[in-house]
Amino acid sequence: MTQIVYTRYHATLTHLGRAYARLGHASPPEDRWSAALLIRPNLTMAWGCKLLALTAEEGEEYEDRDDVVGIEWHVVAEAGELDYPPLRPDEEVWPALLEKHPVPTGERAERDAAWWGKGDIEELHRDRLRRHYLEDAYTADSIKRSLGDVNFDPLVRDWDVTARELADFLDTHRPPKLTTQQRVMAQGAHLAELEAEARATKQSLGRLMRNAAREQGDKPRRGFKADLSRWGGVSRPTVDAWLADGGDCEPAVHDEDGTRLPQHTHTTPTTREQDR
Repeated sequence: MTQIVYTRYHATLTHLGRAYARLGHASPPEDRWSAALLIRPNLTMAWGCKLLALTAEEGEEYEDRDDVVGIEWHVVAEAGELDYPPLRPDEEVWPALLEKHPVPTGERAERDAAWWGKGDIEELHRDRLRRHYLEDAYTADSIKRSLGDVNFDPLVRDWDVTARELADFLDTHRPPKLTTQQRVMAQGAHLAELEAEARATKQSLGRLMRNAAREQGDKPRRGFKADLSRWGGVSRPTVDAWLADGGDCEPAVHDEDGTRLPQHTHTTPTTREQDR
């Protein structure tokens, strides 16, 4: 199925993602070399693929994968846009709004109503809610308003309509196939992600070994480091280097009785190793 990428954290993409998940839609199957669908906060869309962000200067050899500083999205082609979600019917909106924001009472509310020349408190309250929640999402020329000028709260806007529009788009549009060069971009980014995951796993493994060394105390049992080497699938010199690192142990480790062990900075025992 087509990969959907919400390009950044924003209320519009959060609400759309939840509504699309509720819809339970499955787009037609695609092969691995198809472009992903990128959706931006203003609901414009593009087809794209992953691309490495590198620190090395252009023309240098990227021999050290640590030069990779992140993953970007390369736009293959624009793909149109989705409409902003419509307002829900008044008979749904107003009961929900007044439940969330009850009509205020008291002298201050009465003074505010009188100051603004309103007939009663509820009239002023509804006017304020209308300005905050129910402003039109489009200009008179049918152009989308700025994101900051529209309230996208699902309490008042029907995101299920936009989710169905997205589903219809996916059913009627096939993602473009990546070119050979774009496949290199995508595979290079995939490799960098795998290598980053491997580095993080090794760091975690080292912290866990320091946890185990801490439990051994100053005199590790015979064969302890040999076991660490075998269990971790790393060489004995690597085990020695990780234990001598002096970094933190793995956090949130629980003892057998369920109690949480405190985070610990490991210090290599000064006594002679007993595991030979």
